[in-house]
Amino acid sequence: MSAPGRASEGPMQHENSTESSARAFQAAVEMLAASRRRGHLRGRARVRPAEGRLGLTGGDEQHLMTAGLQRRASTGSVPADLALIRRLASDEHDTFARVVGRAFGVPDEAVARVWTADVLANPLIGTYVAETTSGLVVAAGAGLLTQNQLGLANVGTLPEYRGQGYARVLTEAVLRRAKAAGAHTAYLHASDDTVPFFERLGFVARTGWTMLRAA
Repeated sequence: MSAPGRASEGPMQHENSTESSARAFQAAVEMLAASRRRGHLRGRARVRPAEGRLGLTGGDEQHLMTAGLQRRASTGSVPADLALIRRLASDEHDTFARVVGRAFGVPDEAVARVWTADVLANPLIGTYVAETTSGLVVAAGAGLLTQNQLGLANVGTLPEYRGQGYARVLTEAVLRRAKAAGAHTAYLHASDDTVPFFERLGFVARTGWTMLRAA
């Protein structure tokens, strides 16, 4: 996945390292969307979460959303038992797979096949978790930083911890870090269920825009 642009713009050219990062990041987004679609085709009833209680990217209907990173401020309080937001090391890929798998309702091994140690070691891709004071990882998300723009994906919270602000605080922390690294814009694909969540974080749905992917 590369940076968003107007539908009329031509394809962007990327260095090899950026192309590799973009392909890995796009594979992660598409894997979760495909897993959810396969579940629906098998006849599982779709349970739509209460508005604003999920906070993840992925799903059937995808909406491109963007946000500027200038003059950002927190949109709420920090959960009382949140200890820190931290970036995972490459050897913690199984932790990311476990949390994202539970958040999206897909097998851990399906996530692990995409979010490998090599992907987590990629300097352009960051995977982050929210950890409580007891050491429990309750939320996770990923970002791709290229060409001064941040792509967000797979932001999710364990079911029993939703609605408490963990995904919001994690997302805000990732946005701040991206801004400090020189990014001026963030973008993501949101489902119908999660558009309100990201709107509260300052994201705006973009019609007439397209995602320019690496070749």
